[in-house]
Amino acid sequence: MSYRLREGAPGTLVADLPPGLGARLRPLVPYLVEEAVDGIARRAEAHSQPLEAAHADSVRAAIDTAVHAFLDRLEAGPGAERADSVARTFRAFGESEARQGRTLECLHTGMRTSAAVAWRRLARADSIDRDQMAALGEAIFAFQEEISTAAAEGHVQVRGAGVEALRRRRARLLEVLLAESGTEPEARALSTLARAARWRVPERVAVALLYQGPPHQERAGVTVHQEGAGASAPVLPPDVLVDLDRLEPCALVPDPEGPGRLRSLERSLRGCGAVLGPTVPLAEAPASLSRARELAELVRNGVVAGPGILRWSDHLPELLLSRDTALVAELARVRLAPLAGMRTPQRERMADTLLAWLESGFNANEAAERLRIHPQTVRYRMRQLEELFGPRLREPGARFELELVLRARRLLGPLGPE
Repeated sequence: MSYRLREGAPGTLVADLPPGLGARLRPLVPYLVEEAVDGIARRAEAHSQPLEAAHADSVRAAIDTAVHAFLDRLEAGPGAERADSVARTFRAFGESEARQGRTLECLHTGMRTSAAVAWRRLARADSIDRDQMAALGEAIFAFQEEISTAAAEGHVQVRGAGVEALRRRRARLLEVLLAESGTEPEARALSTLARAARWRVPERVAVALLYQGPPHQERAGVTVHQEGAGASAPVLPPDVLVDLDRLEPCALVPDPEGPGRLRSLERSLRGCGAVLGPTVPLAEAPASLSRARELAELVRNGVVAGPGILRWSDHLPELLLSRDTALVAELARVRLAPLAGMRTPQRERMADTLLAWLESGFNANEAAERLRIHPQTVRYRMRQLEELFGPRLREPGARFELELVLRARRLLGPLGPE
């Protein structure tokens, strides 16, 4: 006689097994359950996470329910109502484990252990043959899948809701910390929000504006946007508050100057870019955001570029020169007036040569290397420039102003009519 597993209605189990097999196994239930709980406890201790008494009782009850439900199937055959009852029971168990912040590993371990114990007991019995053992093993496997699926559904439902609720609380905390009202959040209220968001309040932070690919031109800040199915949002360290749904997707980074912090953030960005404002006390986070916006503006306009994280503190000259372009343009108009009568191509060449000469400490050879031209060409142009500018080229203050406006011109492009 052969024994095989047959398909029944969804969520049910039908197996050709001896009717008395369930009754034979029922006296083993207490032993199976305790063996399972002992196996879970040993596994927990091996991972330095002792099984608490209340949790052990909960798992014991779940495994006892599972074993009795399986034996009911063997004795009475499948029934849709019974299958639904088992599914509801273990969906509720999965929900409970998720609310306690636990995984379903204990349930899986317990079911494997109890099945192994029953299998060993039956394998030693003379009254059950190989075909029956195979059918029983198939039935056990199918039942484990059934209750594991139900428990996982409940677990995922609660965890998903919990993750979304936590995301909203962290977004709210970020909104409060970055509010530019000029009023510092009250300490007790901030502490309450931080606890709800599971966030340890740091002393110093920096704000990063995030983007992926070329920044959009039409929005106020550097933005994250998705292009194609392969684009994905960055996954930042858990102590970083992040909100990608803001008009300016951003992150609040605790202790940004800590060892390895910047490298860790760059790894987490996965191809995204960021501009990072200065490190400030937590209460001054809006100021860090404001500074990050200044650098984001330069990134969007193509003035500053580079992969990974661009730090505000690394681009202070560019930020300074772009602060008041009208003022810099007027200074350029006055200081570069001797070049005004030249045609544009010649004026460009002379301005580039003068800047290279100033940056190289008046060394024609080094200036030629910067410009990739012959040193004699630099000397020839410098004789022309000395005629145009006269003794001002030897005055420290005048040289400083010239280098300032020439750097601004190289950085920002044409500074108005020349």
